[in-house]
Amino acid sequence: MAKKKKTTAVPSGTFDVGSFRRGEEASMAGYTPPAAANVPYVDEQILAKERAAAMKAASAAVDLRDYPVVDPIKQAIAQQTTQLSISVDTALSQAESDLDAVLAEIAAENALAEAEEAAAAAAAATAAAQMAEGDILKEEGDKLFAQAFAADPFATYSSLSPSLKAVINTQMGDESNAAFMSAFAVLSSVGVEGLMGAIDEIRKLYPKISSEDALLLLKYDKRFNEPYLKRFEGNRLRMQNGLPPLDDAEYLSNEQAYEKTFKSYGLTQFTNRAYYAQLIGENQPPADIATKVSLGFDKIINGPVENLNALKKFFDITDIVAYALSPKTMLPQMKQKVLAAQIGGQALAQGLGTSLEAKTFTGAEAAGTPTNITRGTIGVNAMMAAGTTEANMEKLAADVARVLPTGEKLSSIYAKGYKQYGQLEAEKDIYLSNVEAERAKLALEAREKAEWSGESGILKSQRRATGGLI
Repeated sequence: MAKKKKTTAVPSGTFDVGSFRRGEEASMAGYTPPAAANVPYVDEQILAKERAAAMKAASAAVDLRDYPVVDPIKQAIAQQTTQLSISVDTALSQAESDLDAVLAEIAAENALAEAEEAAAAAAAATAAAQMAEGDILKEEGDKLFAQAFAADPFATYSSLSPSLKAVINTQMGDESNAAFMSAFAVLSSVGVEGLMGAIDEIRKLYPKISSEDALLLLKYDKRFNEPYLKRFEGNRLRMQNGLPPLDDAEYLSNEQAYEKTFKSYGLTQFTNRAYYAQLIGENQPPADIATKVSLGFDKIINGPVENLNALKKFFDITDIVAYALSPKTMLPQMKQKVLAAQIGGQALAQGLGTSLEAKTFTGAEAAGTPTNITRGTIGVNAMMAAGTTEANMEKLAADVARVLPTGEKLSSIYAKGYKQYGQLEAEKDIYLSNVEAERAKLALEAREKAEWSGESGILKSQRRATGGLI
């Protein structure tokens, strides 16, 4: 009979595996739970396996606690912190080294400054001693300087006698006064007078001044520049008129040009610095002055007397040069007036009446004109507007003078039924090419030809003698 296998019977509700395992874990932790009552039989082999598995799991947990978990972000931060710490330490070390170098340099500069200060103090003491000695010499020199110009305070250096020049050279020729000698010589060479007082004041105020600065004071400083401004008065006038002053060279060049122009025409009354200053102050260039003077002299004063008479008649000018040089007389205006005078002069030279504007002549201007004829003129301005120039004015005036006698005579004879042809009509015909005036002339000529062809010579002569009454 077969032997029955022995089985383990676990009564329901009397065995809890979870409680058993908790008991095993507690036992491993050093705690032994109290024996359970009514615990049934358990298979030892199964129990041993379970115990071994529990111990293995516990051992693995212990191993994991021995090895820390690595965080990559925290590891990068730690590396950067280490590098930064090294950089800061290096910078602090370099800064400390630089500071030591700066402190050493400051110490060296302080030592040098102390040495220079000591040298300056010594130099000041020497200068003070020299100045005291120089003051004594200067006081004596000032007396000689004043004596040299006591006779003529406005004298220039070049005008001094040899003995006075020697005094000035002695006083101003030393090193301390060379600047004043140079400035004095420069201004004296261009005619500046009365410098001694100004130079003496500058010497007292600025004993060590350079020649360039002394010259600037004498030219532009209001305390000292009155002699200079008096010599170059034109610049003072220019500034008063809102114009920039000329430099010395240009000013002197203008004076020379004015003088040459005036002397070439014998106008010695204008050859003086005061008049040159007036022209410079009025901003009249030498070239314009030369043109104005030549216009006035060559074409008016030195031309036909009729030109001057016409100019006086038109513009009421008695002194053409003074008029020409007036700043109000602009060069273009001057040229127009001279041309008008020349055209009018040509009319006067031909025995014709003349006027600047259109005019009917009466009295002496109409003398010689037939009583039934009116004499007049279109005026010189109208002639110039029509293109009359210096080149053709003589011919045009001569043409009018040539046709006028016949025209006035025929106009007088044939006064009834025909338009007259007097000076006014002749000027319109010749200067303006007026068709109506030309027709009047042709009609009179045709009437005269018809008269001559239909009558005997005796009758024609009688008609001429009686003024056309028979």
